[in-house]
Amino acid sequence: MKNMQPRNWLSIGLAALIGVISGCGSTPPASQASAPAAPAAAAAAPSQSPWPFASSGPRLAARDPALDRWKRAAAERIHEKNRDLLFEGRPHHLLQAVIVVEVAVDKSGNVTRSRVLRSPGIASLNNTALRTLKTASPLPAPPSALVAKGSLVYWETWLFNNDSRFQLRTLAMPQE
Repeated sequence: MKNMQPRNWLSIGLAALIGVISGCGSTPPASQASAPAAPAAAAAAPSQSPWPFASSGPRLAARDPALDRWKRAAAERIHEKNRDLLFEGRPHHLLQAVIVVEVAVDKSGNVTRSRVLRSPGIASLNNTALRTLKTASPLPAPPSALVAKGSLVYWETWLFNNDSRFQLRTLAMPQE
């Protein structure tokens, strides 16, 4: 074994790989191959897909137009109060950071709680996102139906370009 050339090791590795790959196309063991056929009624029933995003699976909740309108108004308020930190135009396809913030708002639009949910870990940009939210508070008062059970909790996404200026995803144009 000591005197084996590198080519021999490559040949052995290649042979092992071919053996593994060829095993992928083998037929099932006899115990599975001889299983009784499913009754016709069961065969006609729709099958349950193992894929989580199959069309027969659960559906996403319908979007709430009132929430969408309010989120847009809230985003406009954040932009309005932080104009000096915004970038113009479409977001670049390679952003410095995408930061998702969870925001709780009371019936008057006051931000009662906020926390960063997703971030690349750039503390200064996390702080900028939270600060711009605080600067814009109070946000527009949400419709009463959205705060019937207490405060409204929603998520907003800050898109930061390389110069550390941002746009909110709710108002941003599609990326380049």
